[in-house]
Amino acid sequence: MEASQEFQVDLHWQESQKAILSAVIFNDVIEVASYSCLKKSDEAAWSAEHLFIASVESSYMTGFFRAAKHEGLTFKSYKSTARASILISDEFSEITDIVIRPVVVITERDKINRALKILSICRDHSVVLKALKVRLHIFPSVIIS
Repeated sequence: MEASQEFQVDLHWQESQKAILSAVIFNDVIEVASYSCLKKSDEAAWSAEHLFIASVESSYMTGFFRAAKHEGLTFKSYKSTARASILISDEFSEITDIVIRPVVVITERDKINRALKILSICRDHSVVLKALKVRLHIFPSVIIS
């Protein structure tokens, strides 16, 4: 069965005000920088680059959750860190690599290999990651608790 969905995010900025991201389905808004993170600023707001990396990282997580559910893997917790490398020149700037370091906590020692396998294939279950043209590096860890 095939289905499609649409997602809408609205951005509003007016002179002398902060930029705000919102979506009709959420009560909260996100304050975003009206500058690139490549430019130094005192403004304490998420830049487009931060939002992009957060999107990649959260998409990897949801891909893991989907694959873990499909494979019957139960886990106690999930956390990750994502870091992007940006090439900056006078003519252009581009994100060249993104490194994600997910850490999954499981309770059963005999499920370590299954968890690692899921961490290696979950990028195939992620809509955002499939759209990337940047090099993505995953360094997973599994902890027994």
